Amino acid sequence: MIDILMFLLLIVLIATAVSIFIFDDLLYIVIIFGAYSMIMSLIWQQLNSPDLAITEAAIGIGLTVLMVTVVTKVGRRPQ
Repeated sequence: MIDILMFLLLIVLIATAVSIFIFDDLLYIVIIFGAYSMIMSLIWQQLNSPDLAITEAAIGIGLTVLMVTVVTKVGRRPQ
């Protein structure tokens, strides 16, 4: 069961990493980055490494909030 869950998490992780190159809107890219960080946190938890999972979640949330703030100041579309 855990092998299937790990496989699915890795597939979704690869899909989020590739989907960053598809979108033009910076807000979408930041949201995908937040999802990437959350999935990576779940993978660390499945690998029995809770300290890395908590660190990944905290830094991911902090950076996502910071990047959303920057995107709202700069604009959603690149010039």
